Amino acid sequence: MPRSQSDSNTPVRKNGATARADNSPELRRVLANIRVLVAIVAATEAVSLSASTRPTMMLAVLGYAAWAGWLCWVELESSRSIRSPLTSWIDAVWILLFAGLAGTQSTIYTLLLLFPVLFSALSFGFLSGLAVSLFSASAITVELMLRAPNLDKPSLEVLLQPLSLLILGPLVAGLAQAGIQMNEQITVADRLLGLADPRQGVKRVAATLLQGLAHHFSADFGLLQISLPGSDARLFRTDRNGNFVEVTGELRATLVETLDRLPPGIASVHHRSHVFGRFPLRYTTGFDIVTKAATAAARAATEELAEMLDARSLLAIPACRRRPRPCCLVLESGERRYRSRDAELLGAIMDQLTPVMENAGLLERLADEAMATERARIGRDLHDTAIQPYLGLKYGIEALARKAAADNPLRNDIHALQEIAVDELHRLRELVSGMRDGSGGEDALLPALQRQAKRFRELFGMDVSVQCEGEIAMRRKLAASIFPMVSEALTNIRRHTAATHAEIHVRNHDDTYVVDIRNPHDANAPPPQFVPRSIVERAESVNGCVVVDIRPEGFTDLIITIPKTA
Repeated sequence: MPRSQSDSNTPVRKNGATARADNSPELRRVLANIRVLVAIVAATEAVSLSASTRPTMMLAVLGYAAWAGWLCWVELESSRSIRSPLTSWIDAVWILLFAGLAGTQSTIYTLLLLFPVLFSALSFGFLSGLAVSLFSASAITVELMLRAPNLDKPSLEVLLQPLSLLILGPLVAGLAQAGIQMNEQITVADRLLGLADPRQGVKRVAATLLQGLAHHFSADFGLLQISLPGSDARLFRTDRNGNFVEVTGELRATLVETLDRLPPGIASVHHRSHVFGRFPLRYTTGFDIVTKAATAAARAATEELAEMLDARSLLAIPACRRRPRPCCLVLESGERRYRSRDAELLGAIMDQLTPVMENAGLLERLADEAMATERARIGRDLHDTAIQPYLGLKYGIEALARKAAADNPLRNDIHALQEIAVDELHRLRELVSGMRDGSGGEDALLPALQRQAKRFRELFGMDVSVQCEGEIAMRRKLAASIFPMVSEALTNIRRHTAATHAEIHVRNHDDTYVVDIRNPHDANAPPPQFVPRSIVERAESVNGCVVVDIRPEGFTDLIITIPKTA
């Protein structure tokens, strides 16, 4: 199945680091305030310098204070903040100027260079902070060597300060990256936990979680497999435009079979690229979610899944590890290259979101059990209040039929009435039986439509034919939703048209059932366009749709499309 292609009108997503900076106004305000503190520290240290150096240093510090104050004002008051990585480099240049002016009188300005490293790493990621760190170490080395009396034999002072930056700079950048990832994990999880309500059911919860995670991780395509006790695995899919659907049919069977091959407890990352635009290069790695130990146990299954989805960069995360067949989340992106840290972040987020999915499944199961109990109670009441009187009516008509002689003009009408009573009694018994035992029924719609067609022929003289394309295996609940729409459509044909026959076509598509009710009309005087409101409302209540097609050939088609997951 090929990867979803993005529309030309779709805005390009930002990479992960930029997206984090753009979405953290509180973090930007904190960094702006820290710049002001750096200016205060620099001014305090400038007071202790010699009288010849102090005025020049104070002017430089005032310049930096003006820069830091302006950035702080922009973040606190202005509607447009400064989101450029150049700000951290400018901070480093200012502090290098302080270090150059102070000379050997103070080394604290060298340590202040760690703050631009922190600013850059928090705002734009580890690599950006590392670059600022290397630049600062190189620049301070040049400054110290220019001040050293003997360039051939650098003193310990010349080497110690750059070495401290080379050691502490990456460390500060790494700690900032870890803090950002932890903050991102908490922020994303809290936001999705606030949006996902287990009372809305598994499908709504899956839509909230899958769409939210796909957007945050810049995914073009997402799959979420949910396996709950006592039920088959359910598979949901979304794309970068937010289109969400529950996967059914052969596609679901194929994807579930592939996902089940992924080892439980193993997170996988796959990336595919081309060297010089021609030579394919594939990279697949995996690690244990608990121990974080690298493993190749999921390599084959991950590559098979990536090949099936035509994925460029793919994440596969087990969402629940306590069941024999775990839940699983898969994200695929054509823009962003996923790395192990993305898998670690996503795994930590899913650990917090998994209980929501489990609670939604539990509540849905409890609701189904409560509905089954209530259906059984209603079935018993119908048996006592409806079927027993119908039996009395049936026996009375049979007795009347036995009394009617062969030459009685009402004999044929009495026998027709007897057949109708028997059919209705059979229908009631089937309805009550289905309500009492809660059976799903895999062939519930066609027999009901055929009985309804026979009833219309006998009662109203309308010839109704029922045709089926493909095998229809439909649950009783879904059939009970479609049958009233078809019955109302036939009733509308009888009341509002002069048609003496109608056709019902039932088609089985991959994800939907389509019911087409057709009746003829006068090609020279076609009916005006109309909207069957009651049928439309019934269809929309199960996420379906209705289309009326008045064809010039002399046919009116009422097309009802209902998703199989309704």
